Amino acid sequence: MLKRIFCLFFASVLTLGLSGSLDARSSEGYKPPCDTSITSICTIEIWLAHKQKKKDKEIRQFLKDKSIKVLRRTIQYWRPKGGHPPANLAIGSAVSAEDARMIIDLALQYNDRVELLILRPLNPPNYAAIATSAWDELSQIPITPENLEALRDPSLTTEQFQALYAKLTKEDKMVKNKFY
Repeated sequence: MLKRIFCLFFASVLTLGLSGSLDARSSEGYKPPCDTSITSICTIEIWLAHKQKKKDKEIRQFLKDKSIKVLRRTIQYWRPKGGHPPANLAIGSAVSAEDARMIIDLALQYNDRVELLILRPLNPPNYAAIATSAWDELSQIPITPENLEALRDPSLTTEQFQALYAKLTKEDKMVKNKFY
């Protein structure tokens, strides 16, 4: 519960701090919290089914090879009898199309499916999450397999990817400076 309250507080501070912009890269003064010359993902959180725990070293090594900072709690596992982790994905507004496709592929490989996208303004710009439980149902927008494949299109530039993500989550219709 405390984690959810903190996340909601952080999201509202972040959203208000973006001066109404849904695209953090266009906000004046935004500086990524990491060196983005290698990867555009500064923070990643992953929740996987308990059966994936035996692949922990493999997943951590994959992320390290991609120059993504891996902390002890970066990858967490659902309880053995806890069911399937959420089938959602969060991709920040400053994550490159290439890195975003890698996150989608990772989610499909280790979590079987992606059915929901998390609204970008609720997360830091250089953030990605697979199967996060930090957000409520209003924060998660259903996505069809066809739309997911459109996001995976290797010909999309970062700007095109981010515009498509915003369109699929209906962020382009959101009223600025509103939490939902």
